Amino acid sequence: MLRPMHATAQVQIPATPASDAAAAVVARLRLAGYSTFWVGGCVRDLLLGRQPKDYDVATAATPKQVTALFAQVVQVGASFGVVRVRWSGPDGVPVEVEVATFRADGPYSDGRRPDSVRFTDAREDVLRRDFTLNGLLLDPLAGPSCGQVVDWVGGLADLDRRVLRAIGEPAQRFGEDALRLLRAPRFAARFGLNVEPATAAAIRALAPTLRIVSVERIHLEVLAMLLGPEPGRALSLLVDLQLAAALWPVLTAWDPALCRAIARAEGLSLLAESHHAGALPACNAVDPMLAVASLAGDAVAWPASQEYAASICLPRLADLAVRRVLTLAHGCPLRDPAPAPWSPVVARWLRDPWADHALVLLAARQPTQPWPQWRALRAAWPLAAAFPALGFDGDDLQRWGYRPGPAFKQALAAAEDVRLAGGDLPAAEQAARAILALNA
Repeated sequence: MLRPMHATAQVQIPATPASDAAAAVVARLRLAGYSTFWVGGCVRDLLLGRQPKDYDVATAATPKQVTALFAQVVQVGASFGVVRVRWSGPDGVPVEVEVATFRADGPYSDGRRPDSVRFTDAREDVLRRDFTLNGLLLDPLAGPSCGQVVDWVGGLADLDRRVLRAIGEPAQRFGEDALRLLRAPRFAARFGLNVEPATAAAIRALAPTLRIVSVERIHLEVLAMLLGPEPGRALSLLVDLQLAAALWPVLTAWDPALCRAIARAEGLSLLAESHHAGALPACNAVDPMLAVASLAGDAVAWPASQEYAASICLPRLADLAVRRVLTLAHGCPLRDPAPAPWSPVVARWLRDPWADHALVLLAARQPTQPWPQWRALRAAWPLAAAFPALGFDGDDLQRWGYRPGPAFKQALAAAEDVRLAGGDLPAAEQAARAILALNA
């Protein structure tokens, strides 16, 4: 049941270049006679006491009419009624404000995007949106430093009750765009909301339709959850709403409730919060590669699975890095921390370019183990000790009278073992000659 228009709630608006520009755009459109509001995420964030990243404008003006009113307009989706207005503030720095024409969507035959749109009024525009918390409008010109909320969907009451609810009929909303199935747990986790029962039931029923969503769109939502403020709760909601099983049948067969993935994700989040910038080099915050590695955990082979390819879309080098981090963490030879020199096996593990990421992943999984000490030892390890000079190379081996072959690689590795363990150059040469003599 939709509530009637409710316009009594007021909200403070922080003075920023983005908010000032968006308010100025609204003022010019209003002056030209077009009904215009802020809409969506910025209204939600202001009501929750958060700083919006940007301010989206919705208006009765068509893209052509918007273009006629502003000097700099970028056409980004005019067929869907969307343009970007470049507004220069008092300091001369331009700010881009997205301006969308009020619209109603036609059928979604592919479950991803509307087949057609028609321009309409403000009320019909918000009724097509996904969740009530995103269906709120705001008049930023209602008063000094404050705005007036316009609510046709019950979003104010849902925010007060900390409820995530689909606008209108949930099955219809999720049938229009299956990606909304993943947006639900992301929003609920990020804003500390409970998913309303009818909305949750529709998500569970339609979870299999995630297969029609592109890997790129799924990847962005999954990554936003893993890198968000509450990754553990997001993963728990994925399980509860039966989305995890639809996305990752192999992963959930190995870890049905994603308990281990949740523990790792929460561990990474705590590490990121407690980290002091500059204390350790390399991996000093959660990044996409670590987030994906935390999801996989001990399932080292998972990145080679079909379901991984259907939900994770990292660049090739980043994807290779994930696989390397998982391999390193799975085969970690480290025990009690001790200063260098170390055994060749430990030294070679520590000098791997992705060892620091692996140590962070291990710390998230086993927070009571001495992984931070190993990170500190690795950070203090001189590069010359990690890649020690041998005093000779393959050309020297030939000058010693040996013919090139597989023994050369073994001899050089044996010499490096000696150097990594703290041995001197004569000892390294002796080890190499011993290998060559055995294979002569």
